[in-house]
Amino acid sequence: MSARLLGSACLVALVACSGGDGGSIDAQPVDAPVDAFAIPALRNPLSTPDAELAPAAAALLTERCQGCHAVTRDRVRAWEATSSAVVTRCLSMTMPMTSAEGATIVDCLRAQPGVTTSGWPPDRLGIYAVAARLDWFRYVFNLGFGTTDGPVQLGHFVEEAAMPRGTSTLTQGEFDQLAEWFARGLPLLDTVVPDDPPPNDCTTNVTTEVASHVAAMRTSGWRALNQEAGLLMFGCSGATTARQCLSTYPDSEADTFSAGWAAPMAGQVIRVLRINNYRSNYWTRSSADGRFVSHGGAAAASQTYRSTVIDLMTDREIPAAAQYDPGFFPDNSGFALQSGSARICDQSLLTAGPTQITFNEPECLRTTAVGLYQHMGAARNGDYWTVDGQFTNDNGGRSVTSSDPSSAFSSNAAIDLTPLVHTGTQFTPGDSIRKPLPLEGDVIISPSAKLIVSRVAAAGGKSLFLMRKVVATPNGTSYDIQLPEIARYCVRGGKPALSFDERWMVWHHYVEAADWQDLGYASQSDPAFVALRTQGAANIFVTEIATGVTRRLTTMKPGQYALYPHFRSDGWIYFIVRDLAAGGREYVAASDAALMLEQ
Repeated sequence: MSARLLGSACLVALVACSGGDGGSIDAQPVDAPVDAFAIPALRNPLSTPDAELAPAAAALLTERCQGCHAVTRDRVRAWEATSSAVVTRCLSMTMPMTSAEGATIVDCLRAQPGVTTSGWPPDRLGIYAVAARLDWFRYVFNLGFGTTDGPVQLGHFVEEAAMPRGTSTLTQGEFDQLAEWFARGLPLLDTVVPDDPPPNDCTTNVTTEVASHVAAMRTSGWRALNQEAGLLMFGCSGATTARQCLSTYPDSEADTFSAGWAAPMAGQVIRVLRINNYRSNYWTRSSADGRFVSHGGAAAASQTYRSTVIDLMTDREIPAAAQYDPGFFPDNSGFALQSGSARICDQSLLTAGPTQITFNEPECLRTTAVGLYQHMGAARNGDYWTVDGQFTNDNGGRSVTSSDPSSAFSSNAAIDLTPLVHTGTQFTPGDSIRKPLPLEGDVIISPSAKLIVSRVAAAGGKSLFLMRKVVATPNGTSYDIQLPEIARYCVRGGKPALSFDERWMVWHHYVEAADWQDLGYASQSDPAFVALRTQGAANIFVTEIATGVTRRLTTMKPGQYALYPHFRSDGWIYFIVRDLAAGGREYVAASDAALMLEQ
């Protein structure tokens, strides 16, 4: 693999963590005249022996990337493949001399080359994202855009693409080590990146502690607390029960595109709350009262406003200067989005009716204390909490997606639990508490902050959700935290979410080859099932956590992906539908399945 190549590998799979480069073509002439201008090197080739280089490079990857990604042999090889592709596609010229050459390189790295507002996602850069803050990219951006606009464009590029996140930047020398290893084809990979232990057996096991927790949450969970506090639920005017809410929105059975969605569960109602004529990015989350829905992606092209908060009450899209990873606190007090840092705001900002969200408002705080893929909860009369750790990117349904995201997390996986204090107008983070959770990732925290759930690989290509109790004991200005396991659920699916009464867990599952029988088809070769596999689809599932009983809520058509389900406070389940069959149109939908099941 060429030297330039290397820089892309780590970033491709790490939509949030690190990278490198390799190949002699990136070297600069050593005999240039003293007065000659020297173009910065993308990477400097090294002569270090493999036996020294490989462990040093692997240590860099592990140290800088493992907070977000499992540094496994398969993942490192995938980073190498992506890096090779971006070198071939975009980085074959490492000594550009003209403005046009610089602009061509910059444009090639965009999500949509030729669209100047499309940005530079990490999965276009591979390991080269690690070099995004180094001198070569600064030179290329100034060359392509000029010394006035170049730094501005570079700022957008670094905020979106640079890895690792935060202040843990690799030096040129460190990047050279990493790039050289990738350029040589990862010699000694199997020696310096050891195999992880075999995956867990996939056996559902629910202890009695789960039922005790659910019983306690009936009166002390956020569903009960919000009801006691008089939280007004969106769409409930005139309703005497939660199931009567949202009745002004069309039933999914009323339109051809959505007819049959609710078929698996007799009596369930799915309502279509909104049609979005733009594509979202990554997951969708909603406020406790159900009024606000947020995700990455925006209707209007912008280099700054790359996320959206939808106000369902006013049917208005509010552009937000962030990229993805929305979250809301369970008491309706605040929300968050991510970009180069986490942006956390008091929810009063949304109810004030802003035309846009810059995250420079006095209600907001930018912080690197909270990592990507964060999930949010709050202790009653206590701190607010976020959790983040290793994750697998899940942006399915934007193209044909035929399997769930990988749950093969590494043996050195860990999570950061971060307490936050609400000062009245802002949320201020305390020190994060790191807890090792080997082989666990995509961790979520319950609304009460008393449970966490992770995704774990299991034998035979299966996966499971592993539930732990959070025992947080104050110790000075911090906490001592214990995380005893209390349940395992042997199911396949993406990142889950828990209800506000913590009785139910929901998730999505992409239709896979082995699903033909569960979906009611005669065989894997049934033409209708073949259509599902060809165009892809995803369905929503719900589990009653005290019993482990799981039900499928949706039957989506070929090319339709029901994704990222989550609860609002009263028990309605919100989710997004990405419809490839309709040219990428998307729908915000809501199901009363949990409300029906609890009757």
